[in-house]
Amino acid sequence: MRRHIIATIFGKELKEVLRDKRMLYLIILLPFFLYPVLFTLIGGVGASQQEKLLNQEIQVWVSPSAEGTGIPAMLQQDPSLKVELKDFEESDLDTLKRTIGIWLPTDYQEKLATGAAANIKLYADQSQDVLNMRERMLRTQLSALNDQILQQRLAEKELAADFATPLQIESVDLSPEESGNRMMTAFLPMMILLFIFIGCIYIAIDITAGEKERRTLQTLFTTPATTKEIVAGKFFAVASVGIVSATMNILSLILATQIQAYLLGEADAGMSLSLAPVAWGWMLGLGLLTTLFIGALALAVVLLANSYKEAQSYVSPLMMVVLIPSMMAAMPGVELTLQTALIPVFNVALAIVSIMKGTLDTGLLAVVAGASLVYGILALYLASLTFGNENVITGEKIDWKALLKR
Repeated sequence: MRRHIIATIFGKELKEVLRDKRMLYLIILLPFFLYPVLFTLIGGVGASQQEKLLNQEIQVWVSPSAEGTGIPAMLQQDPSLKVELKDFEESDLDTLKRTIGIWLPTDYQEKLATGAAANIKLYADQSQDVLNMRERMLRTQLSALNDQILQQRLAEKELAADFATPLQIESVDLSPEESGNRMMTAFLPMMILLFIFIGCIYIAIDITAGEKERRTLQTLFTTPATTKEIVAGKFFAVASVGIVSATMNILSLILATQIQAYLLGEADAGMSLSLAPVAWGWMLGLGLLTTLFIGALALAVVLLANSYKEAQSYVSPLMMVVLIPSMMAAMPGVELTLQTALIPVFNVALAIVSIMKGTLDTGLLAVVAGASLVYGILALYLASLTFGNENVITGEKIDWKALLKR
């Protein structure tokens, strides 16, 4: 193949992409600004709503048996709680909003005095966000009161404070993966693969079905360029845009998560990608090989369409090829093995998960890379078959037997 012809076709396709401002904004520029703005709005609105819920006044009915126990005084320390000693039934709270009931047995103090356990019930309509939040807060306060009573009982019996907890159980996480990366590990493979697909599919549609609709693709075949050179030039354009789109989306997503963590006051909970240089190398290599496969497959499939609108109907089925395997890779117990390393797309998602967890198995990663390269070459061969079929290029009825025989 003549490299200067491939470079010319590659440059032509990139120029058309850069001229199409709508595609440029949609694939490259919009994602970089979309996630930070979106996450900033979500974080700001979330913090504002949480503060609003905390400041809403809530009616709390407490059984009269709680009088003199210190529970009403403890609750009244929160100015947003309107505490009232009142005898009530569960049915009394059914039709009321912003009302929580705390029921104590009539022999509450006698049970505590004799060292027995007293049952306390919290009644709240937890379908209301404000009551759900307050119920959890009240449960925490009552749990603190429980610990205080327990410490008093132990002190009266002259027992150590840890007498009631004879076993101190501590879990030590030996995983090399940092805790801040775990959420990222769950969905990063799907995000990478999805962004590569989005970057590839729309330019693939434009330079195949779009050109067929504009009647410019047929003109390209009248030039001295061979079918392989046309496929190579168009493929490099698709792959380039796919890689740029994925990179911009991932960087934007990381920035957005950091912004949201900062807004929520969880600076240490931000998602980080502190990987070793070798791990970054594997990530980059697998990303390139995945782009090879997805880009070539997209070219081969959308060329079968005769219009831009028809090609868009192929997007959803092709997206399932990416989404389903990447979602399965996030399921618990699914690991990268010699068998799973041979399944296209699924193997790359599992490889990214293992890289993020720090469990690098060079042998299995090499199998994944080799399999991805083979699938990419096969997809390119399929693309060359479709580009080499006259019926496909002219938009006539496709003879599938003749197409596959080639």
